[in-house]
Amino acid sequence: MKTKASFELSLFRTPYHLRNPHAQSIYAGIFLKGDIVNYRRERLNTPDEDFFDIDIIDGSGPAVIACHGFEGSSNSTHITRLMTLVQKLGWSGYAINYRSCSGVMNDTFYTYNAGKTEDLEQLIWYVHEQNPRRPIFLAGYSFGANILANCISRPKSNLPQISASALISGNYRIEPGVIAMSKGFSRVYEESFVNSLIEKYKQKQSKFPNEIDYEAFFESKTLYELDEKITAPYFNFSSASNFYEDISSATHLNNINHPTFMLNSIDDPLSPPACFPLGKELSSHFLNFFTTEKGGHVAFVSRDTSYWLEKQILRWFLFNIS
Repeated sequence: MKTKASFELSLFRTPYHLRNPHAQSIYAGIFLKGDIVNYRRERLNTPDEDFFDIDIIDGSGPAVIACHGFEGSSNSTHITRLMTLVQKLGWSGYAINYRSCSGVMNDTFYTYNAGKTEDLEQLIWYVHEQNPRRPIFLAGYSFGANILANCISRPKSNLPQISASALISGNYRIEPGVIAMSKGFSRVYEESFVNSLIEKYKQKQSKFPNEIDYEAFFESKTLYELDEKITAPYFNFSSASNFYEDISSATHLNNINHPTFMLNSIDDPLSPPACFPLGKELSSHFLNFFTTEKGGHVAFVSRDTSYWLEKQILRWFLFNIS
């Protein structure tokens, strides 16, 4: 088996004008979209009478399943950049849209959280059944890295064999990341997330008028407040902290049974080092955890190489093709 030491990151240096982590994160999140991706949409119906949408690149090579960040979609720039290279390679791509994230509201009241891995597991099985002989690679970003980490470390059902996974800017401990978002300039990100959720649940209110205390939901100013008042009690947790602990993946990572690449930046404003797994949680030989001093959140814009992040992910996948 190939060892951790035999895979190394390519040289990474930030552009001089993007050394600030917020500049990195915002620039990559808005402007670095990649090429036009030729998606074909399919809808998967779920056992609980709901659905989620997937956007597909038809190809003949291995299959790459990609999981977007919080309140993102298959059109998030971190997904379209990866799918640009998947498309150029002639591989197959499957970009999941979590429930309510595809531009069409889902049918049940609740949408998604990092502990609800059933939809991702359903997609993995769907991809496997399309062609059981091709390799399957998984990529998750930010919130999507945590949901993917939960999926492959403590799945609700047995999964088919995965060739390799990549987890980018993961918040493996959720609470420190939520707290970080309530401070300084990071409030900009939090306000965007909270406003997005409020708009969605205004739509839910007419269909599910008695499901939650909507007034408390719409008055919430921070994610922590929203989870403390609404999400935690809805899922029978006594507090937001207990809810975050339950859906954080850090303590389960050693259960992952296939080669997994993990990349975080020390200066990440949304997934700071307090979110990172500890040494003992990375003791499995399957886990390959890398950090850079700079890189922001799901950005890693390089002054030397275009698509630096995506090339590391694909290098990792190619490294693990048997």
